[in-house]
Amino acid sequence: MRHRKKSPAAAVLQGLAAGAIGNAVFTLYQRFAQGGGEKQEPPRDWSETPEPAQVGRRVAEGVFQQEVPLEQAGLVAQVVHWLYGTCWGAFYGLVQESVEQPVASGVALAGAVVATDYTLLPAMNLYKPPWRYPASTLAKDFGHHLVYGLSVAGAYRALDALGRSR
Repeated sequence: MRHRKKSPAAAVLQGLAAGAIGNAVFTLYQRFAQGGGEKQEPPRDWSETPEPAQVGRRVAEGVFQQEVPLEQAGLVAQVVHWLYGTCWGAFYGLVQESVEQPVASGVALAGAVVATDYTLLPAMNLYKPPWRYPASTLAKDFGHHLVYGLSVAGAYRALDALGRSR
């Protein structure tokens, strides 16, 4: 059943909400896949922090000229993780309103996120170029992001259904 097209602004807003929901599912999945949230030693320097923390630090210090203490690495990682995942939902909303194929759009979203990660992070010297990773590592990373993309797609559809039931 086709639905009435949303305005681009409405698609972006609904996509942001779906992105936040999809990111919550992705975050829970990552924790489960990594064996829970076992306590880790605090990092001794920024190179031991997750990539989102390092990206956030570079933006804060390079763009905003605000020094970020190492003790804030966990918070910075969470802020970047949630902003990144939520904002990709806006992109999904625009794509989905154009093609109206949620599964294909969810898979495309996963591919876009992984392609962006493996383009920007090597350029920032935070990842190696993708051809330096075994295919199994890339496939596993894509699989994790597929959980995200399909979760965003499901959340977007659920929000559509919620809107129709009002």
